[in-house]
Amino acid sequence: MDTIKSSLTIVFEPPFYKAIFERSFDSVYEVGQLNLGPAEPKTRDIYHLVNTSWAKIHFFRQADSSLALAPTRINPKRRQRLARKAIAHQLGTKAQRALQKQRESNKVAHQRHLQLSKQAKQAQQFSLRQAKKLAKHKGH
Repeated sequence: MDTIKSSLTIVFEPPFYKAIFERSFDSVYEVGQLNLGPAEPKTRDIYHLVNTSWAKIHFFRQADSSLALAPTRINPKRRQRLARKAIAHQLGTKAQRALQKQRESNKVAHQRHLQLSKQAKQAQQFSLRQAKKLAKHKGH
């Protein structure tokens, strides 16, 4: 039987409130976010957001290795040490890290798109210069 887990977290990152949606099923972890505006959202606004805008949320998919492996028993002291070490080296929550990866992948895609358009423009300008040079030598 497959289980689907979802959670909604409302955070205030000045100057706006943000809704961070997380969902996981099988070994897939997805996260999405929406800006809610500068005013603190009311409960009815959150219900309305979940009921009507769920289909509009763009989720960023990431394979979740922690869900894929069955957890084994870990000594509580070791678990505490690992948690302390993980907090010291990683900033933010799992959702924030996934959103950061999404921003980075969008940035790379945007840079690639700009590079391709620049190359196309340069090729077009080159062909125009060549055509102008040929027209100049025709003697007309």
